[in-house]
Amino acid sequence: MTAHSPDRVSGSVDLLEEAAGRISAHLNRRGTAELAALLDEIVSEHPSMALRLNLAEAIRSASPSGHEAAAEALEGFLLGTIQSWLRAAAAFAALVHEKDWKRVATYSRSGQVRECLASARHAGLEGVVLSECRPAGEGILMAQELRGEGLSITLTADAALPSLLPLVHALVVGVDACFGEAFANKVGTAALLREARSVGIPTVALTLPEKTLSELGTALWKNLPLNAPPKSGKATRGIVWSGQLFELVPWDLVTHPIC
Repeated sequence: MTAHSPDRVSGSVDLLEEAAGRISAHLNRRGTAELAALLDEIVSEHPSMALRLNLAEAIRSASPSGHEAAAEALEGFLLGTIQSWLRAAAAFAALVHEKDWKRVATYSRSGQVRECLASARHAGLEGVVLSECRPAGEGILMAQELRGEGLSITLTADAALPSLLPLVHALVVGVDACFGEAFANKVGTAALLREARSVGIPTVALTLPEKTLSELGTALWKNLPLNAPPKSGKATRGIVWSGQLFELVPWDLVTHPIC
């Protein structure tokens, strides 16, 4: 089985599509033979992404019934995710229109957030403020993608993003996994939500039912260490690099949860 280098810049929906493509190719080539090993690999690469955990669980449950059952489980999970995504995008666009939001802030890189912001252009959304999102810098990629959708973009450093919140109408964040009283997203999310609340800016968390973890998924979920900055080289030799990539954020920090 070919080893894959973990992707630390893509959002959970993009990573779901990558995993689904590998599973589909495997089923077409080999059926359910060694499928369990592939599912283990997919989970181990991104143990913090609920969509991949739940997809693997759905395929694993169906695979004892054979190749066709596993393929149907894959198709059903993807179809359900797409339908949930479309409903969430419609709800977000309706909220933008109702509140007359012209400019919002966001953090990190999320496929669902990206598509919701792009689809909200017809509802009146004009611009987005976001930060680099170090150490991987996925916020820069998100900025480029949103600019390609025709939105005006303001990019800043992570530490400066809270100071720019008074310039926007809302803060919009993604969700990588849903737990009972909290959700997981990139470290720094909770501080932004608290700052938004302190200055009276409404907050939105965009998620999907398929990101809610089962008891098994909760047991498998793992946090990840923050990567050292790219090209840090000799500058960080002998220095301990510490921190975790995700944090649990209480739902009560969110004004408008959209699922």
